[in-house]
Amino acid sequence: MSSTYIKLLPFFPLLAFVINSCFLHTNAKIKLAGMISFLGTFISFILALLIFPDVLSSGELTVHLWRWANVSNYEIGVNFMLDELSIILLLMVTGIGSLITLFSIGYMADDERPGKFFSYLSLFIFSMVLLTIAENFLVLFFGWEGVGLCSYLLIGFWYTDVEKAKAGRKAFIANRIGDFGVLLGMIGLAVIFGSLSFTDFKTPSLNLILENKELLAISCGLIVLGVTGKSAQIPLFVWLPDAMAGPTPVSALIHAATMVTAGIFLLCRLSNIFIHVPMIMDVIAWIGGITAILAALIAITQRDIKKVLAYSTVSQLGYMMLACGVGAFSAGMFHVFTHAFFKGLLFLGAGAVIFSLHHEQDMFKMGGLKSKLPITFWTFMVALLAINGIPGFAGFFSKDEILWFTLNHERFGLPLYTIALLTSFLTAFYMSRLVFLVFFAKAKYHESSEHPIKDGPMYMMVPLIILAFFSFAVGYLGLPHFMSHDNSRMFQLFVQKVVSAPREAIYSTDTEHLLMVLTTLGILCSIWLAYFIYVTKEEEQLAKKLKFQLMTLWRASFNKFKIDEFYEIFFLKPIVVFSRFLVGFVEKYIIDGFIRALSIVVFNSGVFLKYKRPDTISGNVLYVIMGFSIIFVIVFSMFSTFK
Repeated sequence: MSSTYIKLLPFFPLLAFVINSCFLHTNAKIKLAGMISFLGTFISFILALLIFPDVLSSGELTVHLWRWANVSNYEIGVNFMLDELSIILLLMVTGIGSLITLFSIGYMADDERPGKFFSYLSLFIFSMVLLTIAENFLVLFFGWEGVGLCSYLLIGFWYTDVEKAKAGRKAFIANRIGDFGVLLGMIGLAVIFGSLSFTDFKTPSLNLILENKELLAISCGLIVLGVTGKSAQIPLFVWLPDAMAGPTPVSALIHAATMVTAGIFLLCRLSNIFIHVPMIMDVIAWIGGITAILAALIAITQRDIKKVLAYSTVSQLGYMMLACGVGAFSAGMFHVFTHAFFKGLLFLGAGAVIFSLHHEQDMFKMGGLKSKLPITFWTFMVALLAINGIPGFAGFFSKDEILWFTLNHERFGLPLYTIALLTSFLTAFYMSRLVFLVFFAKAKYHESSEHPIKDGPMYMMVPLIILAFFSFAVGYLGLPHFMSHDNSRMFQLFVQKVVSAPREAIYSTDTEHLLMVLTTLGILCSIWLAYFIYVTKEEEQLAKKLKFQLMTLWRASFNKFKIDEFYEIFFLKPIVVFSRFLVGFVEKYIIDGFIRALSIVVFNSGVFLKYKRPDTISGNVLYVIMGFSIIFVIVFSMFSTFK
């Protein structure tokens, strides 16, 4: 039965897409369109749960659907595969995707095009499921491109607003740059190993690796470029904060358990190849570390609640990249897993706040919502404690393990660990700042009797409660050694059946315990500092004083270090100028001019031959022979040149 279930996994989201797009495109009721999309995703989640015991007992399950093509005696098929790595991501995508879809029914209640929105949402889930269960690179690439397309459609869903349309276009272009890298890297790996199957990549031939070291390094580097696009890392992270232009459920879907985790998933899928290219591993680690602290520095000064969460996602993805770069792929995947729950909760909680305040997103215009939105507040607090890494909550277990393996990196352990530690302190500060401004600070909004501020309907609150539970509980699947001997690192060991295992620690366990305590104390100090600035003291006094003293750094952070402006000056404008040159000069005068000149020559030749044609048959035959001779000489010369 498992093979049948695997075949049906992508079918139901695709069916929901077809129904909503073809039959309920414009005149759909929000609840009907939403329930169709929800059921399509939820049925796939149930199928994933039914398949999980078989993966647990048997390991890899492969299903062949049909043969696609034969290339150099190698058969490329449309095959699906579920193993320890893909089943984890599949459960995340379909499970959290179901909750986000349910939440969307309430959030999008006033939208005029629910059929279109939920059709895009279902197509996104279908593409992500296809990416997750792909047995070979070519099937994965179709899902990879699909989520990029759907992100463009969803981010720019309110396309009548020019800025929102630009945000969707920006996401599309940034992902296309990365996708080109993945395509070239995929071709490089196919040339080296003669295969596109991930099963073959689990145990790559060492002889082929040694014989093709340069090509392997280039191919892996190109794939890393693709990962930086999909998982929003330097240099292609600029699209993700602007993705906040889309509806909040879209932000939760993209930032929590789906699109942005695809890059980390691909690194883990190819981990047994990447470990043989130490230079690329170091590049991955430094990309992750620098992205993590840069995004955290930007998040500190943002006013938009969704922008803070967006830069938080970029920073947390940096942690995951860092883990992969230091060889702790299972720890990185564990953080993907825990992050999916508490970041999904944070975005949906922010959506509930925005919904209750009639789409106000400026945190400095909120405040005092603790008593007005009790369910939203308490669930949000669970997510805050999880992302801050407070002991007992999910983020503590996954983040601490990344810090530990980073410190034990043999080449750059100390500098990378310092960056990761500072990032964790900054995370605790800016996330606490968000919560204190929204829920604890003095109220700065106007409440009318016609539109009272209260928690949303239950189908918006139920997903928050479920995600809050898992934001606390899932961390106990990956307990460190000193907390549980029999079940220690249960999640990581499960994933390590597929991905490369981390190296042995250099430092002692006592060092780990000490650093864990010191890290927790530093995080608590960061939370207290945010409370002291934004609650105990009036924000207008102390915060403005600090901002004045650190004005240069504050401006740089608030302006996002001018990275977008840098790209515009050094990349976008030169491309625009060059494009105008191609259109205005090359196309107009060279290409079109050549074609016009050729047409004139042909026309005048025809006129000449018309009046100079011979009157005898032998003369016409002579003209035909001369024409064929000229054509023969040209073709023969071309073949000789190619030889």
